[in-house]
Amino acid sequence: MLRKIPTKTLPADPQLATVRSNFAEHGTSLWNVAGLIDGDAGTARVLRLIPGLRAATRLDRTTRRNLVELHRLLSLDSVIEVREPGLSSWVLLDPASPEVEALCLLTDQFYDLLIEIGELDEAQDALALALRVQTAA
Repeated sequence: MLRKIPTKTLPADPQLATVRSNFAEHGTSLWNVAGLIDGDAGTARVLRLIPGLRAATRLDRTTRRNLVELHRLLSLDSVIEVREPGLSSWVLLDPASPEVEALCLLTDQFYDLLIEIGELDEAQDALALALRVQTAA
């Protein structure tokens, strides 16, 4: 007797779709702010992510790590710690400037993206377990 092919399949990678959508909307801002914080190295960090997101079929571990590292850059974590060698051209910003406000808003929004990716992971894992139980029965 043949096993039934499940009609409920997992959707294409929702995390990747979410990140792509976010970069489509905020990519230029991310690029500008990363450049403001870390000069050409910050700009290059964002520009390396974009082609990888276009070519990817799923959000892999390396891309996730790069997204977290970008968030660390935006939130100035690497500046607060003992200045990391990767933070080459840090420029001090005026806390009252509009650029700092934009940086804060973008950093908060990027953090929300990372949280959403994590929640989608949990939802997808729960769906996969439910499908496994259904097909086993």
